[in-house]
Amino acid sequence: MNFSTSQPDPLWPADLQTGEPLGAAARSRAETRRRLIEAGTERFARDGLHGTTSTQIARAAGVAAGTFYLHFADKQALFRAIAFDTLARLRDRMTTAADAAGGDVQRQLRARMETLIAFADEHRDLVRIVFGRGHEAGALADEMADTLFPGVEARLRERIAEGLADPGLHAAVAAQSLLAMWTRVVAWWVEDPSRAPRDAVVETLVRMHPVH
Repeated sequence: MNFSTSQPDPLWPADLQTGEPLGAAARSRAETRRRLIEAGTERFARDGLHGTTSTQIARAAGVAAGTFYLHFADKQALFRAIAFDTLARLRDRMTTAADAAGGDVQRQLRARMETLIAFADEHRDLVRIVFGRGHEAGALADEMADTLFPGVEARLRERIAEGLADPGLHAAVAAQSLLAMWTRVVAWWVEDPSRAPRDAVVETLVRMHPVH
């Protein structure tokens, strides 16, 4: 994890993202936060959100229970930060993949879907907790979908204007439908990847997309 970055990072408070060299106290704080994030990620993956306590995370990180609350309000705040950091990395990877695919819209779409499924496979536990049947993370799934919505809607508007999608589509409705489909399919698939080959999941998502 980078302690000094020009881009805001949900895992790190503003005073650790100045881009300036950190003093001893700030380095110690950053290291403690890193250990809490690492321990929390491991515990959430193993025991789920409901099965993990902030005290267990602190113990696994090698710090006092009270130290946890100097960095995060509660375990949900830590999990939310981890989830949104993961989402930011997914968006970056999808953008990079689409850019690498060149100007062909279908190739860009396929690159995005391939990246989505590969990323979900790498982060199965997080996907299960946020989007799975148990709804452990409550409204977090809706928050994450809302974060993705503007970009999906904007791309659909562009494709409709370019004549590459059905002009009868309402971009906002189509974007909500796509997000609902993607999150449900991804959650269903990571529960048991033997249900369908990865290539088949990608191909189906591409074929069901309204852009042509």
